[in-house]
Amino acid sequence: MGRLDDYRTAMLVADPAVSSDALERALDNSHAEFDVFVIAHGLGPLWYARTGRREFKESRLTAEAMYMAQKAALRDVDIALSKEGLDYAVIKGAATREISYDPPALRSCHDIDLIVARDDKLHAARSLVAAGFEATPIARSISRELVLSRTDAEIDLHWGLLREGRLRYEDVPAMLSRRVERSGVWILDNDDSLKLALVHPAFAKHLAGWDLGLHRVVDIVRFLSDESFDWPTVRDWLWQNGVSSAAWATLRWTQILTEPQKIPDLENMLSDLYPGKIRAGWLDFWLKGDLSARFADKHVLRLAGLSPFLHDEFGDVIRAYRGRRQARKRSSEDLALFADLIS
Repeated sequence: MGRLDDYRTAMLVADPAVSSDALERALDNSHAEFDVFVIAHGLGPLWYARTGRREFKESRLTAEAMYMAQKAALRDVDIALSKEGLDYAVIKGAATREISYDPPALRSCHDIDLIVARDDKLHAARSLVAAGFEATPIARSISRELVLSRTDAEIDLHWGLLREGRLRYEDVPAMLSRRVERSGVWILDNDDSLKLALVHPAFAKHLAGWDLGLHRVVDIVRFLSDESFDWPTVRDWLWQNGVSSAAWATLRWTQILTEPQKIPDLENMLSDLYPGKIRAGWLDFWLKGDLSARFADKHVLRLAGLSPFLHDEFGDVIRAYRGRRQARKRSSEDLALFADLIS
């Protein structure tokens, strides 16, 4: 059984048409380390919920304990930021679990991602440090995020959706103005959540099985199946930002891993975002070969072989390259901005 087969077998848990008995048979017929593979890719709690198999019980209990601790931390985050009049939103996994999973702890989530306006980043960081979090600036990512942690949770504080230069424009304050509250958590609205879900896995995770995790693919499946959104608005934003090819690749990866499950509107979305025969052919070859995973220890090859094809035009590739260089040159200055927060 190849790695792509492992992905597809693990993803059966996302298809409600597949019975619990069928899931158990698939598990019994898989290789000896398949349960470890499932847990490592973030699907242990879901497999436990649907099969009750003891192999996944510990991952389910761990996810529940982590969720309870993170919810307590989020209450403190909300108090700290709201008291300062700072708009923020929980994004990615910690947001998705509140709208697409019941109970939410079925979605493994090891940290909490927050986003604030760029102008509010220092104010927000200071507020979180005052709430007991310890700042740990990391040079390679300080242009767009700051890691903060305390005993009950780790937070990634973002002020950009992606590394600078990836998008032609991004208006985080406008997104925050549209935020909604779900289960006591401030998150982006559905349109903005989908935008991020379609581009972040491609650029930040290279659509690599291990880096991306299969739980993020399940997020997309559940969102498309259960949530309402304005596809023309999302599609136009992707076009306007020159990242429709990245979104196509994310959706195509989702399709490859879930076939023959039918995801609502997936075919139409792929058709709308089709990047042309040559680009689509290369991306399909890359995805079916699982090349991002095969080149996991060869970062330059992954960047050269995938990233340029995720942008819609050559000018977008150049802008992303320049943004990367500028972020590196400015890293010392960015680190110095948070120097007074470090213990």
